Amino acid sequence: MDKAQWKLAGRGSTPARDKPPNLRGWIYAAALAVFCAFGDAGAQDKGEGFADAVITERVTSALDRDPVLKDMHISVETRDGMVHLKGFVNSMEQVERAGALARRVEGVSGVRNTLRVTNRPSRA
Repeated sequence: MDKAQWKLAGRGSTPARDKPPNLRGWIYAAALAVFCAFGDAGAQDKGEGFADAVITERVTSALDRDPVLKDMHISVETRDGMVHLKGFVNSMEQVERAGALARRVEGVSGVRNTLRVTNRPSRA
């Protein structure tokens, strides 16, 4: 079948064997392959952030349920499993208690306890 007969048959301008390869399809396939190979790197970061949010919620909940610490002003931040406690309590025992409570929460890799005791003379 020559080109004139091909056109008369209603099949476009050239036979399929004369068409250049579908470049757009190859670009989509390559982009999909790259996305699949590297797309989950961001998901891991989101997973870690999600885990940190869960840890923060669990530590905050544990502090709120504790009869001694529930009325204290303690903020909890978590990054890569490391919990940072900030705020004010009434005694050194409460500082230690809050740190121990945070360490017992699943997923906590460490605790940075910067709680301050109110009405305590400074060491300066």
